[in-house]
Amino acid sequence: MAKKAAAPVKDVVVEESESEEEEEVEIDSEEGFDSEDQEDSEGSDEEDEDEEDEEGDSANDGTDRSDVDGSEDPEDSEDGFEQQSSSDEDSLNEDESTDEEKDDRDIGDVDITKEAEKLANARSWSNGKHRSKVIAAAKKSGELGAQQLLQNDDLSSDDEEVAEYGNTIGRVPLHWYDSFDHIGYDIKGGKISKRKGMDRIDQHLANRDDPNASRTIYDMYNDRNVVLSERELEIIRRVQAGAFAHPEFDDTPDYVDYESSIKEIMPLSAAPEPKRRFVASKWEMMKVMKIVKAIKEGRYTEGAKPEGGKAGEKPPVYLIWNDEEDDVIAESKRHQYHLPAPKMPLPGHAESYNPPAEYLLTEEEKAQQEDLDPKDRTYNFTPKEHSCLRHVGGYDNFIKERFERCLDLYLCPRKLKRRLNIDPETLVPRLPSPRELKPFPNTLCLQFLGHVGAVRSVAISPDGQYLASAGDDGTVRLWELDTGLCRFVWDLSSCGTGSVVSDGQLAPGGSPKSVVQVIWNPDPSHGMLVAVVHKSVVIIATGTGSADTVELTDSQLSAIEELADKRSGGNGEEEDNSEDSDNAGSDEEGAGKRKNKKATCVWERFNRVVQVNGRKGKSAAVSAPKILRHGSEVGPRLKLHMQDPVTHVAWHYKGDYLAVLSPTAGAQAVSIHQLSKAKTQFPFSKSPGKVQALSFHPSRPYIFIVTQQHVKLFHLVEQKLVKKLVSGCKWLSSIDVHPSGDHVIVGSYDRRVVWFDLDLSSTPYKTLKFHEKAVRSLQFHRRYPLMASASDDGNIHVFHCMVYSDLARNPLLVPLKVLRGHGVVGGVGVFSVAFHPKQPWLVSAGADGVINLFQDL
Repeated sequence: MAKKAAAPVKDVVVEESESEEEEEVEIDSEEGFDSEDQEDSEGSDEEDEDEEDEEGDSANDGTDRSDVDGSEDPEDSEDGFEQQSSSDEDSLNEDESTDEEKDDRDIGDVDITKEAEKLANARSWSNGKHRSKVIAAAKKSGELGAQQLLQNDDLSSDDEEVAEYGNTIGRVPLHWYDSFDHIGYDIKGGKISKRKGMDRIDQHLANRDDPNASRTIYDMYNDRNVVLSERELEIIRRVQAGAFAHPEFDDTPDYVDYESSIKEIMPLSAAPEPKRRFVASKWEMMKVMKIVKAIKEGRYTEGAKPEGGKAGEKPPVYLIWNDEEDDVIAESKRHQYHLPAPKMPLPGHAESYNPPAEYLLTEEEKAQQEDLDPKDRTYNFTPKEHSCLRHVGGYDNFIKERFERCLDLYLCPRKLKRRLNIDPETLVPRLPSPRELKPFPNTLCLQFLGHVGAVRSVAISPDGQYLASAGDDGTVRLWELDTGLCRFVWDLSSCGTGSVVSDGQLAPGGSPKSVVQVIWNPDPSHGMLVAVVHKSVVIIATGTGSADTVELTDSQLSAIEELADKRSGGNGEEEDNSEDSDNAGSDEEGAGKRKNKKATCVWERFNRVVQVNGRKGKSAAVSAPKILRHGSEVGPRLKLHMQDPVTHVAWHYKGDYLAVLSPTAGAQAVSIHQLSKAKTQFPFSKSPGKVQALSFHPSRPYIFIVTQQHVKLFHLVEQKLVKKLVSGCKWLSSIDVHPSGDHVIVGSYDRRVVWFDLDLSSTPYKTLKFHEKAVRSLQFHRRYPLMASASDDGNIHVFHCMVYSDLARNPLLVPLKVLRGHGVVGGVGVFSVAFHPKQPWLVSAGADGVINLFQDL
């Protein structure tokens, strides 16, 4: 009967094994095995059948898959299968006997098929032939080696070596060790030296000779090459294929019910009830006795009349557990934000009974600490060293410090301050980098030396070729800007006995008087220079430019000299030449006619004489020789003599009008002179205030008058006050107007530079506080978006100031560079700055007698 049942059972097993083979191939492909292994498994049907029978036996018998690797004793496993096979045979014989008795039962029933499959697998495995075939097939396909690599978790070779000799610097960037000869330290504190690196050619040759080059990776952290093992490569392949690294990993484990839902009969605690649960409280008994005593004495009456209420009225009831804010007692809001007391700082190493040696004070340090005030000492005690804690004596100030701590907690109020979570970077405006805003002056390239004493003022010609400077030595010098050559030196110290020297030496004669300011005529067709000396304004013909320019300048000055000679009449006083001029307005009133007054300005020729020592030690005045260039006279030609000292002058942009400031002249502090007609006008009938500086508008008939705290803008044609700018400074010093005419910068002696936008407001648009001392001079560049300010701290600040034509965009103001090169003499640093008209160059003059030229490099 067994033979008859064996044939169909075998067929059933073969069919199931073939279906399982297809499923196994799909699983292997998902797990990321090589294509060659899949082809071998598909080609050998018999080996796959044996292998699947092996898996079925291991799953049914509860054996581990490690039997394939030979990790368990094969004899034990075979004995187990033999025992199971005998039991299976008995069960099969019983089934077969029942099958003969029941002819109506189908031989292909599912139960019979499963039992027959178990029996066939057990018999084939017990013989040992099937097992050897499975192992041989696994070796041939490479599956056995992969399983062995994944089963053997050898974690002792490389890990122990790295733990003992590896880098122990932690999560520290390795670029910190670029300047050292090592990359870190091992566990023993020894340095891990850097290996000598190879270039790419040597690396390529070494890889060709190394059979393990394809599986070698570089460990940057420990500076070594690591050869990947077969197990690591297999794990990498499985991870790249999207499978789990270990094939036996179960991603869906069975749920373990740690907390049982079964009720326990016994309680967790079967301790007896304590006595206090059923004994009356002694505190309640004392309270009851107190009430009983009050009743006996007649002090306690039930239903007594409450204070301020009627008899029998119920006391108010409050819902203390209500969470609604409207119904909560108002007084509880006082304690809504309770602040705990600050904790005392924890003791440090110096307060230890055995502090480190660096915390112990020497005798000198102890003496120094005793000499200091108790508030200035580092510690309120002297660190001492003790062998043990019981040798430490009592602290004298213990009670005092605890009492002060109690006072701090009791008397010092604590207040909750709401902190705004604002990123500090968002508060700082994002400004472009200075590298993106080039060109601007950044390097000291040339120094002009020659003045004796401080240099008060510098000015550059409109063509940018010449530089004029004036100083306390009473001279005006003309320099070539590119070469630094001094072309002329005019001595104006006496304003009547000046001399011309072309070799750079000072000429004797007269008491020295400083030249306060020097300024070029903005018209490039006139080579004309104006210098301010005490009460005089001297007009100098520089002789620069082409022959036509020199000739035109000479003809204009000659005509003015003739008019001055006629009006003076030889008496040294000029007639009233301003009777046809109108008053340009005042600070408080509109237009008004000014009464004719005797002029306080005298136009005259400049007398060029020198003092020559004659016989017997006597000196005599001799006319200085004339210097001609292109047939025209070069040097001081005209002089405007004022009644009061002159401190500032400014040219009109057309070059025909000159504004002169005499602060102590009252209503005639500001005067405007027309060179073509040799006339003088006094636009104000009343004093506009303590005038400090003035400037013309670059395109409109406006004049800016800088008083001590305000800037006033007057319309010269309409003779009225247009705008009054409030600076917010205590004492203004200088002014300059942007070439567009809509922006003004003002410097002050209280270290501020104030920027005004005339179209925006009468208050400052920006207030710059970069200087440490008084601001003496500032200027806009006429072509580039640059601005410079000079101060008594000896520094010059250069700014990028871009003014946009779009009125909706505010000007961009970016600090670029701090130029240093002047010393501070007598508390005074830089007197004057001037930009080159065509290049991003800057010239500065200081109290140290040096003129510096800064260029963009």
